[in-house]
Amino acid sequence: MLVGIARWVYGLRKSDRLAAVEVEEVKSTVGKRMAWVGVASSAVAVLDILALVLILKFWVSAELYGIATVVVTLFGALELAAELGLSAAIIQRPEHTNEQLSTLFWLNILLGLIFYAGVFALAPIFAELHHQAIIEDLFKVFGINLVLRAGYAVHHAKLKRELRFREISLVRIVANLADFVAKVGFAATGFGVWCFVVGHLARSLVFCVGFMSVQRWRPAFVFQPRAAKDDVIFGARSGLGELLFQLYSNLDYQVVNIFFGSAAVGLYRAAYELVLEPIRFVSGVVVAVAFPAFSKVKHDLGAVMDLFVTFTKQNLIVVFSLVAIILVSSEDLLEIIFREQYRSAANAARLLACVGLLRALSHIGPPLLDGLGRPDLSARYQTVAALVLSYAFFGFAYAFGDEMGYRSVALAWALAYPIAFAMLMIMVFRLSGMKPLDYLRRVIRIPLAIAIAGVVALGVHLVLGEVRAPLRLAAVLSSFLAVEYVSLPLVAGIPIGRKRAIKDSTPSGH
Repeated sequence: MLVGIARWVYGLRKSDRLAAVEVEEVKSTVGKRMAWVGVASSAVAVLDILALVLILKFWVSAELYGIATVVVTLFGALELAAELGLSAAIIQRPEHTNEQLSTLFWLNILLGLIFYAGVFALAPIFAELHHQAIIEDLFKVFGINLVLRAGYAVHHAKLKRELRFREISLVRIVANLADFVAKVGFAATGFGVWCFVVGHLARSLVFCVGFMSVQRWRPAFVFQPRAAKDDVIFGARSGLGELLFQLYSNLDYQVVNIFFGSAAVGLYRAAYELVLEPIRFVSGVVVAVAFPAFSKVKHDLGAVMDLFVTFTKQNLIVVFSLVAIILVSSEDLLEIIFREQYRSAANAARLLACVGLLRALSHIGPPLLDGLGRPDLSARYQTVAALVLSYAFFGFAYAFGDEMGYRSVALAWALAYPIAFAMLMIMVFRLSGMKPLDYLRRVIRIPLAIAIAGVVALGVHLVLGEVRAPLRLAAVLSSFLAVEYVSLPLVAGIPIGRKRAIKDSTPSGH
């Protein structure tokens, strides 16, 4: 599905004002890169959801899933902290000498080892905080990922800078196959919560071997900190924003566990996986290409905003469709995908779906800001988001926890995140010079077209209220897709199923 969308969404129109050859090359090749990223993201999404469905249906309880979530989700922030944003510096900054790249490689290895030592030392304290002794061992073993990630960070960044997304995508597919086999295999043989840790380690190991194999660069035995000074400064600024994002976007799991226990975390994460994980995968298709693409056209603001509008359209088409289906059929989706007990997470899923669309669009903003050389603005946005949401998670859990339980944390997402999103969009518009109304006029017809399909699907869902969940969900999906197939061409001017690009007839304002 993502590949088909990429073919016609990313047929970027040529503009008379874009005279630079490099700009035209970026615009003409982004679609091909998106297709490869789409293939990989689709494969990853299918494997991840299939593994999760099998594991939760047959081998792992909601409580054990909650324990695994508390451990696994914390490491996104730790991995970024250990990397220090050096990958972003390699992608955005001019060409590096071999001595500079080698220095960055060994610096990554050193940071990975230091952070792993810290994880090993703090594991008992973290286990005591959550009142689960097994968390200590899980923490110590999972921490090996910090060292593995450090081993391939430079190779991965070089591949991204060269826009070699075909090779990256192939490695991703193989790595997630290894993750799937390890997770399902260990769960089926009775290792319980350990399956999530082993699966992630298998994926990281394949990443390490795979990226080093396709990117033949090898580090020299040199370490010149002064040569990497500018990269460290840029990386620290750029990485700070992503680090804060990882912290606040996973803090909710910690809050749910502290206030409501591991079983509640399992139910909450089921709702989260249903909504925000698919959105993260879809947005990842854009984000993987967006930063290097924005970096290459950063001297032409018209080209930057053309890319921004096109990326927005791609996200709106896929993500808004997902959100509409989740709003209508959360209970049926949770029961069919996981177990009947997960139906109780439906309202949490709906609250998170309200956030999902903004989250999808917000993933485009930081790559634009970073690509234009303003990682400080990305960090400012992520700082505001981290502060607002952190206070909201704890505040809502404390104030509404007795009445709403873990759903209070989902409510915090829905009410607090729009504040940070508004700030991000203000910075994007100010930096690019694009007027908000021009941007809205170029994209608004897509959500309107999808909303029409959503209303029809809701009517079908209500009419079939007494029908069994699988049949009702099938009817809802069929009606939604049928109406969307008609409404997107009529309302938004997007011909589905034809090998033709979106025609953006509205002037860009530049």
